[in-house]
Amino acid sequence: MQEVTNEQHSDFIWTWKSNAKGRRVSLWIPYLKQISKLKGRGKWKIEFKGGDLEINLANIDFIMLYGCSGNLPVEFLDSVCAYHITLMIHRRNMQYPAIMYSSPHTDDQDVLTQQILYRQNAIKCTYIARILIRERLDRFKYAVTFADVGKERLQKARTVETVRAIEAEITAKFWKEWFTSLKHPDWTRRGKNHISAALDACSFFMYGILLRWILFHKLSPCHAYLHQPSSYPSLPYDLMEPYRYIIESAVAFTAEQGIEEDSFTAFALENLKDLLNEVVYVPATRQFLRRKNLLHGIVLALRSYLLGESKNFIPPVEGKKKGGRPPQVGYKLPGEVPEPITPLGKYI
Repeated sequence: MQEVTNEQHSDFIWTWKSNAKGRRVSLWIPYLKQISKLKGRGKWKIEFKGGDLEINLANIDFIMLYGCSGNLPVEFLDSVCAYHITLMIHRRNMQYPAIMYSSPHTDDQDVLTQQILYRQNAIKCTYIARILIRERLDRFKYAVTFADVGKERLQKARTVETVRAIEAEITAKFWKEWFTSLKHPDWTRRGKNHISAALDACSFFMYGILLRWILFHKLSPCHAYLHQPSSYPSLPYDLMEPYRYIIESAVAFTAEQGIEEDSFTAFALENLKDLLNEVVYVPATRQFLRRKNLLHGIVLALRSYLLGESKNFIPPVEGKKKGGRPPQVGYKLPGEVPEPITPLGKYI
């Protein structure tokens, strides 16, 4: 039986939200089977799909029950309340999860307040939007040179509207080259065709993963920086920007395979899952991990910046292993793996 330790769990079952020591852990329980009481105050055994876990509620501050759940003992709910733990019930793409607050106490690190304050601050909001689009455009190197994307213009942008305008201009050039490379020069991103449909499906798949971690780390999915209307969960689309190249690579690879239209989206989703499962290197944290962990990591990066644990907003992106001093980040990415022997990045 596993016990919560001071190390990040490789499958994110528990996550320390920053590098700081002495704080309580957030717990993610996928597909709960059973919860039973153990001897000792606050001690419980949790059985879920993939294993079981012995926990002491004194060391927990948040629990997410993800997917189909079994029965919740009333005694367990009472114990959760006694330790002032927030309990959330969530499943994929569920925009409004069930949440149980056990007391009027707020998070000892009130990230939600900071998220809204940073959104209302024009300078900080534009800074976050600029970083997201910088990372998005930097992945256009293989199709559009970075000199063409206006790096200097982006750096000088002082409003979110300006950042959006630069992104729209360069993205239009990118899509023209991208569809041309797939031998469909007359197609567009918003056109009705099987390639655009696959891009939408892959985007929605990635959206669900980001939404899970946004909720898990107590951020509001409706308060974004680049996509600013708060009438829908827009933050997942913000945080997806640096990783859209993964979607585009999966769809392009599917097109190169010559897959028929009626099964194109299904194959694209499988290729996306393969790409997300590949091991990559992250220079910012000097870790090897699977691409899917980048989606968890960018939520930790934003949280770390909002709470002042990191001076700068540094989204984790894949890159080459190199020397020098890494940037100071206030988080560690979950899911670290040993350095692989085989080459990184099968498709990208």
